[in-house]
Amino acid sequence: MNPAAARILDQLRTPDRVGRDLALLRTRLYRFSDDLRWYVLAEALEEHLLAGRQPQPATIAAVRVCLEQIRRNGSLAAFQGALATAEDIDITTALAERAAYMWQQVPLVTSPSMVVIIVGAPRSGTSHLFNLLAATGRFAYLTTASCWAWPVRNLHQPQRLLFTDVGDAVLEVDNKRTRIIPSLVMPGEAEDIWQRAMPVYQHIRGHRYETSPEATAGDVRILQAAVHAHLAHFQRTMLLAKSPFTSFRIPQIERLWGNTVKYIHIIRDQYEAADSMRRNHFEFTANGHLLTAEQAWSRFVSGVNDHVPTGRTTAITHDQLMNNPGHVMESIMAWQEAGISSRTSGCPTEEAHQRLA
Repeated sequence: MNPAAARILDQLRTPDRVGRDLALLRTRLYRFSDDLRWYVLAEALEEHLLAGRQPQPATIAAVRVCLEQIRRNGSLAAFQGALATAEDIDITTALAERAAYMWQQVPLVTSPSMVVIIVGAPRSGTSHLFNLLAATGRFAYLTTASCWAWPVRNLHQPQRLLFTDVGDAVLEVDNKRTRIIPSLVMPGEAEDIWQRAMPVYQHIRGHRYETSPEATAGDVRILQAAVHAHLAHFQRTMLLAKSPFTSFRIPQIERLWGNTVKYIHIIRDQYEAADSMRRNHFEFTANGHLLTAEQAWSRFVSGVNDHVPTGRTTAITHDQLMNNPGHVMESIMAWQEAGISSRTSGCPTEEAHQRLA
């Protein structure tokens, strides 16, 4: 086995705490800050770690303070240039290096031939289905390493490994564990991109969100650039995307891509999904009032049912996905339009699904 893949498998069993915190910092900063200097610092710290260089104790302590601030109240202190200096990170030079990767530089050459979007309430299996479909090799997709500011820059870093190069083991654990491994690139919600293009919530703190009934005005060019960059990176013409929050974005998605979009609605029993939301500390409010997990489930499911075009939507249940994943994958592939490439890397093993059940 590839030594890098072996190290990732080790971290699935025993996560590295420093790596976990650096990965969380990077992804949190993309969402909670617009200061590109923070992004450079977080990316450089992660890349140094992958190259074998540990951050200084004072740096990791500062990282953990930042993470705690975001968990507690969604705030972030002003950029700490002293951290970059202490870690020998030249922010100015790093920003200049990233200029060619900025979203404004992405050529919008050809629109996707098809956009397949997975929708559904949180904790309904959206991530697992996303991973399985991405693993077929048929689609381009946004990833856990993608950044709204420079969409595919991080995918060119040599120490990062795409999940399909690791094997089925990455599909046997919940995404909340795979996303904290700096070297592992998984299919990602990329809410830093979607939320800037089509805002549908206010991220209050941690896992608490104030939801809106539908998307408000954002900069859709950020999403278009990210999509085109990933289509080119993966050399595909079809896009696969997933986020429970996209359940509220369907009208704007329809205006952007129209009939090229197909939706997969994955549905989990309301009380099972609600119990999982509570266990994972997901909280949603509407008009300033905290919703029960069951009410949040209804809000997401209604967002889908009220807006998806019936002729371009298919529905599956969480039970179907977990109990007979092979059949579900075959059904979804058959549902696709004619002309889709028949090349596939194959479906992951049944064991991967059973361990997530």
